Amino acid sequence: MKGLNSKRKVNFIDILLDKIGSEYEPEQVPIFVEPYSKPNNCFLNVEEKVKRDGGNVHYGWTIHKSEILYEGERHAVWESPDGDLIDITPNESSSNQRMFVSDNNFIFDGQLVDNIRVNITDNPLVDDFILLCEKTEKLYTYGKRVDDEQMSVPLPALEVINHFQQLKSLLLDYIYILEEDPIRIAFVGLKLHIEIAMDKI
Repeated sequence: MKGLNSKRKVNFIDILLDKIGSEYEPEQVPIFVEPYSKPNNCFLNVEEKVKRDGGNVHYGWTIHKSEILYEGERHAVWESPDGDLIDITPNESSSNQRMFVSDNNFIFDGQLVDNIRVNITDNPLVDDFILLCEKTEKLYTYGKRVDDEQMSVPLPALEVINHFQQLKSLLLDYIYILEEDPIRIAFVGLKLHIEIAMDKI
């Protein structure tokens, strides 16, 4: 696809690390899931592990890579009494390890933390996709946490979230399926559209 794969010699992982602000290098942390661990619930999984087996919560970022971007997501792993790092949260892929960057300048108290994303292509539509992701996450800050896994979001914000989710899906179709850059004119007003929708909240 034209514009999908970057021909520039750029170390995108370094760009992501700069945005994260961590002084540590990425490492591969082994995954050993505990029976009580829940997907997408790393902070509470590790807190429970510490209660049962000692050790410490070790905060940082897990690094994901797709065809279009690198993405850093706040994450927690278990630090054993011997200092070994072990990821006890189920992985979406079949891999038995996860790329992890330590960053303990953080304590989880239920707050929302958006992912950090870097466009690794020459396609400007990916920047638009990242913008939609950021604005969608911001809308969730209007809500309140109901429990460990759910949030209650006001209806006006929820309606815009659903609208943005549809736009994200459509935009990914353009990025992955269409082959010609001129199709981007269909999205030239996207940023203005996003700002107008946000102003309605």
